Amino acid sequence: MDEIRKKRIESEIIRVLASLLVSGKVKDPRIGIVSFHRAELSPDMSIVKIWITSYIEERQKGKFLSAMKNARGFFQKVLAEELKLRVTPKIVFIWDENYLKAVKVNELIDRLSQESKLRIQEQKKLE
Repeated sequence: MDEIRKKRIESEIIRVLASLLVSGKVKDPRIGIVSFHRAELSPDMSIVKIWITSYIEERQKGKFLSAMKNARGFFQKVLAEELKLRVTPKIVFIWDENYLKAVKVNELIDRLSQESKLRIQEQKKLE
């Protein structure tokens, strides 16, 4: 499959799923705010892996992923209607640990940057 077409379909999948959540069409209360980070279609377009996160506590992650798995049929039905592909890919949701690690690293960098600015200001006052 053409790489450009594949990337376009992947981004459309994320757009459609995000619009479903924003519009309130997903009624499951266990599914709150969801961030879709990336989608990856298999070469034959039969499977799409979607990396997700949500602002939930670690202990609620299992319930959240279970709710997303239960809603998968609804998501696939809407994808079939919206994208009009010959084969609608099976959705596999994956918790995106890398994104959460990147957020923590950015928070640490921001904190260190602030501390560095404060030290510089204190040194200037002492001079």
